[in-house]
Amino acid sequence: MRENLKRAFLKASYQPEAGLADDLWQTIEKRKNRSAHFKLTILSITGGASISGLASTLKILSGDLAQSGFYEYFSLIFSDSRLMLAYWKELAFSLAESLPIMSMIISLSLIFILFLSLKHLMKQIGRGRPIFINSAILSI
Repeated sequence: MRENLKRAFLKASYQPEAGLADDLWQTIEKRKNRSAHFKLTILSITGGASISGLASTLKILSGDLAQSGFYEYFSLIFSDSRLMLAYWKELAFSLAESLPIMSMIISLSLIFILFLSLKHLMKQIGRGRPIFINSAILSI
């Protein structure tokens, strides 16, 4: 009975194919490369879009600052120090009131998106180099 069990287990044992490990490794590397290329593309598009949006938004922000009178209130700080010290609260409130908040929020959010995409782009490029080197070594 023991011999029958031994033969049954020997027949049932799994023998992997000869190139299975290499095929699996190449498939994993291809997926890593595809993922790296996809991330690089998305981050590049996001960074480019935020730069192009930032250029027009900063122009709009400077126009809104000029239209609201912020520059005039801000120049009062440097004109007469005695008056500024006497009426500093009113000047601070006037400066705060004249700020174009929506333009500033949009500009700052685009700057944040730009820096965030640059950070992740640099990380992805740093991570991508060994992946590309490994796949080049495997193909040789």
